[in-house]
Amino acid sequence: MTEEPTLVVVRPRSVLRRKRFTGVLGSAVLVAVVGVITLLLSGGVTAPIPDVVIVEAKMASKEDFFNDAVVRRVLLEHGVQVHLTATGSREVATGDLDGYDFVFPSGQPAALLIKQRRTDEHKFVKPHKPFFTPVVLGTYRPYADALVKAGVATPQPGADPPMYYNLNLPGFLALTKAGKTWQELHPDTPLTNGNRVLAQTSGVCYSNSAGTYTAMVAFAVNDRQVPDDTAEAVALGEEIRPLLTAQGFPGDDMAQSYMAPEGRGLAPVSVFYEHQFLAHQVRTKGFRGGADLDRVLLYPEDQVQAVPELIALTPRGERVGELVTNDPRLRRRALELGFRVFETDNTDTSGEFEAFLREKRLPMPVSGIGDTETFLPPLDLLETLLKTVGRC
Repeated sequence: MTEEPTLVVVRPRSVLRRKRFTGVLGSAVLVAVVGVITLLLSGGVTAPIPDVVIVEAKMASKEDFFNDAVVRRVLLEHGVQVHLTATGSREVATGDLDGYDFVFPSGQPAALLIKQRRTDEHKFVKPHKPFFTPVVLGTYRPYADALVKAGVATPQPGADPPMYYNLNLPGFLALTKAGKTWQELHPDTPLTNGNRVLAQTSGVCYSNSAGTYTAMVAFAVNDRQVPDDTAEAVALGEEIRPLLTAQGFPGDDMAQSYMAPEGRGLAPVSVFYEHQFLAHQVRTKGFRGGADLDRVLLYPEDQVQAVPELIALTPRGERVGELVTNDPRLRRRALELGFRVFETDNTDTSGEFEAFLREKRLPMPVSGIGDTETFLPPLDLLETLLKTVGRC
C-alpha cells in the first residue's frame, strides 16, 4: 500500500515589518502564502512562504487603488504588503513623514511641497507618475439638464443619452453668486430643490480635489489670470470665499456621498476625480449589464489634470513605485479603477484608456475644450489663496 505524500510547510525566513507598528497591526495583517507547491522526489510536498515586506504609506483618495483586492494580491505576489495611513493630500505634504516608505498625494502642489522638503533635508526622494485623472463635477441627469437650459452646460457627443457635459465654470459661478436656487434655474426645470446652485467640495485645507477646484474658481473669476503677488492672492481668496463656503460644512469624501443611494439629496453636484466616477460605471456594468444613466459628469471647459505622484521615501517605497508604474497587471487594474495611465513612452495620451473604455462599451469623455487649461498659481501663492479661502 502506497503512503500518502506528506505536506511539509517550510517556515518563512522572516516577515519584515516596521517596528513602530508592531502590535498595532496584530492579527489584522495576514501574510499570504505565495508560490507554487513543489513535489519533492522524496514524496513530500513543500509550500514555500517567501519573505513579505510590509511597506508603510500615507495617502489620500488614491487609497482606493491600494485597498483594491486585485492590487493587494498582485503586490503580495511580489512580496509586498502596503499598510495605509489615510489623510488629506495637503496633510500628507505638511505632516510627519518619519517612518513612511512612500506617500501618494493626489496632486502636483502637495507633491511639490514634499519633494522640496525632502531635497532641502537631503533625504531620499524618488517620484513616480503611474497615472492621472481630471478633477470633475459629478451630478445627476436632471441637474445637468437644468444647467443646459440655463445656458452654462453643453452635452458632449458620443452617447445618447449623454453621460458627459462641458461646463462653463464662470457661468456656473455667476449663478452661485446671484443666489439662484435649482428651482429658479428655468421655468421648465422639474427640480424641487430649493438649495443654492453650487458645487460641494471636501475641505479646502486638506483635500487636493477641493484645493484644485478652488484654484479653478479663482482662475475663472480673475479673467483666466493667476495672482501676481501675495496681496492679490489674498484679495482674490476673499472674493471667491463666499462661492465656496456657501455649502456650509464640507464633506469628508464627496465621491462617497455622491455614489451613495441617497446621493442626490446629499450632494447633487460634487467635486471629485474622474477615476472615481468611471470605476463606479465599470462596476455597475459588471453587476447590472448596463451603465448608471442617472449619474453624469460635468467637465469644466478650462481643464485641470490631477497627476498624483507616488513619492518614494525609502528603497522599499521605490520598489512599490516601480511595480505600480510598470507591472502590466497593475496598469490594467488602474484602467479598471478609472485612471488614465501614462503610455509606455511616458506621454499622457489616452490610447490605452480609450481602448479600455471601448472594450467596456463606455463612451470616451473629453476633459476640457481644445488645449485650454486652468493655470495654478505658484506654490506660495496657491498656499496663500487656500489659507485665505479655508481659514486654514
